[in-house]
Amino acid sequence: MKKLIYTVALVVMGITASYAQKQKREVLNPEQRAEKYANNLQQKLDLTNDQKQKVKQLEIERAGKMAEWRKHDVDALKGQVDERKNYMKANREKLDAILTPEQRTKLNASRDEMKTRAKGKKGNRIRKGDKIELKVEKQN
Repeated sequence: MKKLIYTVALVVMGITASYAQKQKREVLNPEQRAEKYANNLQQKLDLTNDQKQKVKQLEIERAGKMAEWRKHDVDALKGQVDERKNYMKANREKLDAILTPEQRTKLNASRDEMKTRAKGKKGNRIRKGDKIELKVEKQN
């Protein structure tokens, strides 16, 4: 009887673990992603409805351009680095033109916070070309 209970418990644990690994994130189309981004900015920055619509339209345009870039092969993308950087800079300037100065400072603060969080996550990674010092301690 105990073997049966242990076997059932083991099977249930295995099924639960495999189910937890298979969950996927919801894939959003560009319009849904733009709506989600605009709503997020509206909550963070207290955007007006007019500003929200402009941000949403700007994000739809950006998503279309990004989708176009993803369709190209890797070698073509390497050649477009400058074009992409210029486009992202222009896109950021358009967004800044929509926002008020107070909203811009809030957004910049939020971006800085995200950068510091990302640096904290990447801080301990070993990258190709890094020099690694190994210390061997003698045991008595």
